[in-house]
Amino acid sequence: MTTVHDVLVIATQLTPVEQLEVIQALSRGLQQHYTAQSPAAFAAQPRILGVHAGTLWVSDDFDAELPDAFWLGGNDELAA
Repeated sequence: MTTVHDVLVIATQLTPVEQLEVIQALSRGLQQHYTAQSPAAFAAQPRILGVHAGTLWVSDDFDAELPDAFWLGGNDELAA
């Protein structure tokens, strides 16, 4: 199995023009791969409401004003 390290070692032995050709070929391959998996293919799947119900919560003070220390820095307890 070829590792990333092996690929990098081989790539350093190529000329800059050859390196560019390899990068362009990889780019084209990735573009074709992700174009084939367009969002339209996923849009056909129906959405199921409520699948993740109860997994998220919003704090009661979500809309509360933030203290000046938050905006000006200097309050380490807010970073925790």
